[in-house]
Amino acid sequence: MTILVPLLSGRESHPLFVEEIAKKNDKSILLQIVDKDFLAKTSAAMGEVMQFHGLLSEMKKALKAKKKPTEEITEWGHTIQKIVSIAILQKVNVVMLVKQKNQFFNDILKELDKNKVKYELIELPEPPKERGIRFFGK
Repeated sequence: MTILVPLLSGRESHPLFVEEIAKKNDKSILLQIVDKDFLAKTSAAMGEVMQFHGLLSEMKKALKAKKKPTEEITEWGHTIQKIVSIAILQKVNVVMLVKQKNQFFNDILKELDKNKVKYELIELPEPPKERGIRFFGK
């Protein structure tokens, strides 16, 4: 089975997610998308690209440790369109996603449904809230 894993949430290297991928695949395709729409809206775009590249490296290392063949693709374009087109072009069996609660994620799922692309959602435990010292006043 070939699995497409778009890097969307920043949590795809979570051990539970990696384990689910490793259980179900013969080959994983890790997809990093540099979305032109988001580049225009943020000055931190290059930082985000670097962060996701680090995530990509972590995932490749984890899957390699489990002896699972992994391929990486970096695409420029619109996130939703790229996920659908890569899934179709690469003839993947399923797109695996970290479940998220936002409208953009819902739009991705709608487009996958519309194009009859199978997907599986993996729900991860919420990350711990950061604790820190807060200063009030001047």
